[in-house]
Amino acid sequence: MGAVVSAQNVTKIYQMDKVHVVALDGVSFSLEEGEFVAIMGPSGSGKSTLLNLIGCLDKPSSGTISINGTDISRLSDRQLARLRGAYIGFVFQTFNLIPRIDALANVLLPMTFLDKIPPKERRRRAQELLESVGLGHRLHHLPSELSGGERQRVAIARALANDPKILLADEPTGNLDTKTGKTILELFVELNRAGRTVVVVTHDATVASYARRVLYLLDGKLVGDERR
Repeated sequence: MGAVVSAQNVTKIYQMDKVHVVALDGVSFSLEEGEFVAIMGPSGSGKSTLLNLIGCLDKPSSGTISINGTDISRLSDRQLARLRGAYIGFVFQTFNLIPRIDALANVLLPMTFLDKIPPKERRRRAQELLESVGLGHRLHHLPSELSGGERQRVAIARALANDPKILLADEPTGNLDTKTGKTILELFVELNRAGRTVVVVTHDATVASYARRVLYLLDGKLVGDERR
């Protein structure tokens, strides 16, 4: 076990017109391999900004954030993309599936961008991932032919396509009813028990209750770190 994410005095400032907006202000923490962590806070607290940094979608204005020991602030955009593809899987509130291709093709797609999974194994892996989230009977259905919960399960299978160390989820149950949301959260618990590091951003205490650790953000500052 070791730190898969390490943040040291991370600040993120956005320039909006002539105004400096401090989204994160001196945030420090580390996430160990195999943790299930929720990042909580009200709207505007910096949750999504922090998730974008952990996900290598952005760089800090100051301080350092390291993924698997690599300081992302020193990387080019191309290097960031490779690190992101190799170590991180994303699950979004709005699913972000490609509407014109079926579930199997949506899960296959990330494997074509990164030579991590051998070409001969990709289709079998995509099918196995969909079977693992209970969608073995929906391989050739378009997103429009699936329920919200089914679409989110396709999105989770897609996020796992390149076998990432870290699974990041941004309000993953926000567009789902309570019962379906519970099913998705239980799936995250199963993935975590299998050894995956899971990080969920949420404003919902019920969602956060599935995590074993909760980081609390307020006005860009880390104001709490609770282990359960």
